[in-house]
Amino acid sequence: MSRMTGTLRAAPAASAASAVAVGPAVRAFLAVAALGAGLLHAALAPSAPPVLLAAFLTLSLAELGWAAGTLARDRPFVFRIVPALALLPLGLWAALAVAGATASGGTAIALPPVPMGVASLLDVAVAATAAVVLRRGRPVHDQSGLRFFVSLVVSACAVCAVTIPALAQTEAGLTAVTVHHHH
Repeated sequence: MSRMTGTLRAAPAASAASAVAVGPAVRAFLAVAALGAGLLHAALAPSAPPVLLAAFLTLSLAELGWAAGTLARDRPFVFRIVPALALLPLGLWAALAVAGATASGGTAIALPPVPMGVASLLDVAVAATAAVVLRRGRPVHDQSGLRFFVSLVVSACAVCAVTIPALAQTEAGLTAVTVHHHH
């Protein structure tokens, strides 16, 4: 309440573009998970039809760019709408499955389910983590560099453990394994 007028002052509404401070350990996890999802979407693009090729490339560029920006800044870009944006690829995959199941020919666009599932899992992890950070709403405390480093290493190991096998099951991954270079 304002002492001068005795009226309540409304807090300014938070816009979607306003930045939210995120702790370094959480930023490390978010960036690595978005990087894994972006790499998977990029690897799925070459085997997709032209319309999906554009969608996968756009998604992968957005995820890779956001991952780099999240590591670089204390306040990740468009963080308030990240939970919704991170679920966009999952919605696209669900729409493709429904469209394929209801098509007159009954043929669905054949995308490898493991890479799509892992990319979706990483996107859900980003959305859930961002939603928890936004819901908690506490200010970020300074954290040690050691905590950031440990978080980055553990996150990278966990994401690599699921991303690398999934990348191997994409057409790009299969092609990379079968190409032999002789020096």
